[in-house]
Amino acid sequence: MKVGFIGLGNMGFPMALNLMKAGYEVYGKNRSQGKEQAFAAEGGRTGLSPAELAARMDVVVTCLPLPADVEDVYSGPEGLIANARRGLVLIDCSTVSPGLSRKLYAKACEAGADFLDAPVSGGTTGAEAGTLSVMVGGREDAFNRVRSVLAAFGKSISFVGDAGSGSAVKLINQLMVGIHTLAVGEAFALARQAGLEADQLFGILNHSFAQSKIMERHYTQFIAKDAFEPGFALKLLAKDMNLAADMGAEAQVRLNAGKKAQALINQAVQEGYGDADMSGMYKYQETEDRKRRESGERKHFAVFLPMLDAEKSARYRAEHLQFLADNRAAGRLHTNGRFVDGAGGLVIYRGSSLEEVERLVKQDPYVKLGARGYEIHEWEIVLADN
Repeated sequence: MKVGFIGLGNMGFPMALNLMKAGYEVYGKNRSQGKEQAFAAEGGRTGLSPAELAARMDVVVTCLPLPADVEDVYSGPEGLIANARRGLVLIDCSTVSPGLSRKLYAKACEAGADFLDAPVSGGTTGAEAGTLSVMVGGREDAFNRVRSVLAAFGKSISFVGDAGSGSAVKLINQLMVGIHTLAVGEAFALARQAGLEADQLFGILNHSFAQSKIMERHYTQFIAKDAFEPGFALKLLAKDMNLAADMGAEAQVRLNAGKKAQALINQAVQEGYGDADMSGMYKYQETEDRKRRESGERKHFAVFLPMLDAEKSARYRAEHLQFLADNRAAGRLHTNGRFVDGAGGLVIYRGSSLEEVERLVKQDPYVKLGARGYEIHEWEIVLADN
């Protein structure tokens, strides 16, 4: 059986090698030529475009970092679907939204091919060992036809339902990974400030109810070594948390812990930690804690944005809302709204001082471009009893 593999990154490269070890004739494709050359040096075949792979292979596997990358490879006149031969099975191991997986499945079916969303979990160590967890959505008969292909890099292989189901399971997994990642960072930062010995703490927690694969991974491979070269980059976890939040919103399920984790992880990415391993949330935690010990705890500040120019407010509304969205993702925005009588808006920011918040407010397009004025007041939040 001939297998095409697109995406020879940290995960894809060892997955493709394991397919070769299982006896498949594997053709690798990657954006960077260096990865293709390295794959060829290991005995893999290269040199075919996605369109050629779709026309010549029995199976094509994709493992790509971003949803946009997936859509680009599958769609368009030179994409996999437009050039798929009848009977081809397309397997996407990327982490994308269930909606995108269902869309690609429908297009593949129209072209006479099959599409399985089969995201994986287990990290680079699992990819190298061939012990990944694979969660698969699509047509069960297509899954049965390629189960041996999945078994080349997966140990726990589960068919979970219709198209999009595999992606949904993966996002739930990533939601929990994000929350666990924050818990590990907070726990070991707290332990350090409490004067505890980290190795001893890990040994205790690893035999207690706090034990998790994420803690074992983050501590033994990264935190204990104080080295955060990515196995799985934090910016990719941020992408997954954003997709999980979208999935929750669509399902009308409140992800309270997940939304907090999403905001903090996005904030860490914006602060320059995106290219570090996701365990780098521990370093981010330590850095932010140190800053707050030096400058004091963050407070809430209410910012009234009185109307100055209604025409400019309408013209620059999109830029203003994007500014608020960026600050919400970074954890600096508590809430915002507007007065229905047109008097202006109210935004509540988090910051360590009025001066810090004022610097932020002056960057708001509404303020910079003269649509609104501003008044800033420290705000004490008192929650009502429920």
